[in-house]
Amino acid sequence: MADQKTSLLAQLRRPVVFIPTILLMLVLAGGIGYLILLSPDSIFIRWAQAALPDQITMISIGPFPKEAEFRRLQQSKVKYIVSLLDPRLPYEKALIEEEEKEAVKYGMTVKVFPMASLFDRQIFPDYQEQQQKAVAFLKNIDAPAYMHCYLGKHRVMHVRDQLVQAGVPKRYWTPAASSQEYWKTVNGIDDARKAFADKDYAKVLGILSTVRSKDVDVTNLRGWSHYHLGMIDEATEDFRQGLEVEPDNPRNLLGSGYCYLRHGDPSMAQRQFSAVLEQIPDNGEALIGMGLTQLRMGNKAAAAQLFRQVLEKDPENGEARKYLEESAPS
Repeated sequence: MADQKTSLLAQLRRPVVFIPTILLMLVLAGGIGYLILLSPDSIFIRWAQAALPDQITMISIGPFPKEAEFRRLQQSKVKYIVSLLDPRLPYEKALIEEEEKEAVKYGMTVKVFPMASLFDRQIFPDYQEQQQKAVAFLKNIDAPAYMHCYLGKHRVMHVRDQLVQAGVPKRYWTPAASSQEYWKTVNGIDDARKAFADKDYAKVLGILSTVRSKDVDVTNLRGWSHYHLGMIDEATEDFRQGLEVEPDNPRNLLGSGYCYLRHGDPSMAQRQFSAVLEQIPDNGEALIGMGLTQLRMGNKAAAAQLFRQVLEKDPENGEARKYLEESAPS
C-alpha cells in the first residue's frame, strides 16, 4: 500500500519537473520566431512572399523591400514607399525604422498607413480608415510609388481593389507596352490633366493626340474634353473604347451615361449611372446624372430626392441646387 502511495505521488510530481523546461522551450521558440519575422529575406519567409514586380510602374506592389530592392526601385524612379506595416506590432515597428533609414539613403519618402492583420484578418479597428487614407494618397501621387505590406499578398491587394473602385486605371500596375511608351503615356496624362483643370479642352486633345494607348485614363480625358466641346459622338466613342479595356471603370461609365442623356436615351443613361452607383454609392456626379435621367422620364419627385441626396453631402453644389429647383412641381 505504501509503495502504491509513493508511486502515485511520484506521478503527480512528475509534470512539475518538466514545466520549467517546457516554458524555456516556448520562450526560445518565441524568440526564434521573432528573429525570423525581423528577417523578411530569410528562407523561412521568402518562400511565402510575393515577388517584386518585373517592371516598376506608377503604383507597384509587393513585399517588404530589402537593400538590393531599394536600389532597383531607385533606378525605376520610385519616389514614395507606401508602407502598410503597423508600428503597433513590435517586429513591424522595427522593419518600418529599417526601411525609413534605407529610404533616406536612396532619396525616397516613406508614407506609413498602419493596417495590422493576422492571416488576412484585421487586428485594430482603424484598418478601414487607414486603407482609405492610403487610397487618397495614392490617387494623387506625382511620381511612382512602391506599396508593400509584409508578404505583399493581402493588405496591398485590399488597397489596390479600393483604388480600382475609385477609378484608378489598371495601367498603373500593368504597363501595356514598352517602358518608353509607358512613360510617354504617364507624362502625357499628367500634362493633359493640368490642361483639363484649366478647362483648355482643345489643348487636352492636342496633348493626347500623340498617345496611342486606349488606357481608361486617356479615354476619359479625351471623352470629357470632347463632351465639353460639344462633340458628343466623339466623346461617346472615347468612353466606349475605355470600357472595352475596363468594362467596370466608373469614370468612363459616368461619361457614357451623360452622352446617352445628350443623345436622348435616358434608359441607357440610367443603366450606366446605376453601374457607377453600385461601386460608389455617394458619387455626386452619378447621382446628378441619375436625377437628370428621372427628370427626362417625367419622374420629378424621384429626381428631386436624388438632388437632395447630393446636397446633403455637398450643400454648396450649385448644379444639384439648380436641378432641384427645376424638379419642383409646376
